[in-house]
Amino acid sequence: MLSLLHKVNQLVQEEKILKREKERRGENYNIFEVMHAQGDEVYTHSAIIASLLNPMWNHGCKSTFLKIFVDHLKESLPNVDFSFDTDLEKCLVDVEYYIGNVSLEKESGGRIDIIIQSEKRDKAIIIENKIYADDQEKQLYRYKNYAQTHYKSYILLYLTLDGHVPGKNSTSGEMFSMEEGKDFFCIDYKSFIRDWLISCKEKAASSPVVRETITQYYNLILKLTNQDMESSTKEKLVDLLAANKDNITAMLKISSVRNETLNKVCDTKLREQVQKIANELEMDCTCSTTNWCKRWEGHFFFSKPEWKYFCIVFEFMGNDLTDFNYGIRYKGELEKGKTPDVKQEITRKLGGKHNEWWASYKPFKDPNWNDDVVFEHLFDGTIKTEITNNVKELCKELEGIDL
Repeated sequence: MLSLLHKVNQLVQEEKILKREKERRGENYNIFEVMHAQGDEVYTHSAIIASLLNPMWNHGCKSTFLKIFVDHLKESLPNVDFSFDTDLEKCLVDVEYYIGNVSLEKESGGRIDIIIQSEKRDKAIIIENKIYADDQEKQLYRYKNYAQTHYKSYILLYLTLDGHVPGKNSTSGEMFSMEEGKDFFCIDYKSFIRDWLISCKEKAASSPVVRETITQYYNLILKLTNQDMESSTKEKLVDLLAANKDNITAMLKISSVRNETLNKVCDTKLREQVQKIANELEMDCTCSTTNWCKRWEGHFFFSKPEWKYFCIVFEFMGNDLTDFNYGIRYKGELEKGKTPDVKQEITRKLGGKHNEWWASYKPFKDPNWNDDVVFEHLFDGTIKTEITNNVKELCKELEGIDL
């Protein structure tokens, strides 16, 4: 085991050298990370995918990317009776397509993330796009209800990072329950969107601006799906682990305690740093979670004695240490909904996203903690410095507001 770990560590060090070389050449620069837009479903992922699919968009490639998508879909679902025999040049592509107000019983209405319609609007490809967000009640059910009364033919796709199926709360309603492979089909960013983007890049070779934009988005997808390891390092690592049964056994044992290990690191190193930040800034701190890898449970709070209703919160809004955000939210259930005028004032001043709990929140600099670099930053103090700066900035912005 020690020999295996030593060899793996050697590969890790080689990977770091390769990444430093890429950084020196500027290849790690990513505009989506600069804008903290990595996990934004609507304004990043749906918007980019829809713009590429749209033959009337200004990428200049007409229906090329849409044709690749349709062909790729047919290849990925070979046993599905699916055809989109229409003039692709005249297809209509929309984001957040409005299909009516959500009814009281949640059986109809909503906004479809991405929709591709034929010119006559009698055929459609409907895409529900999920990065970190939860399924809404009867969401896919509502879209099927709409589709079967508006189109002669359609296909309903459920797009996620890893291709998982939606919850029953999204696919069941009063009249029917939906089945995967019949009423809807799961596709993923990890392979389907990745491979589509590779083909799009090849076709955009003569359009450098479009090609480089696709490249940046492709690199973001690799990072979000934990596929950004250098191919040469990955090949060596696979060869090493597959070399004998002992190495395979060790690999399986290590992978079986992945979340428990990350949870322990957060429960010791991160918790310790959060408490130090609170002491340095003379603030109260609550950090009571025992399961950092479970969405909404991995969080910590900063507050001052005079703050009655609100506090500064850092929270993993996705499972497995993903979608790490920070901002201002209600302290708890007892405070929730009180002083709505103050909540609105905070929202206006800070911007960002908001909901019934949060007055304002936005992505942390490192929103996805499934990356070894993030834990390097945790151990070398970079994360601590970033959190400290975020708290200081929020405190300064909130001066004069009765929290």
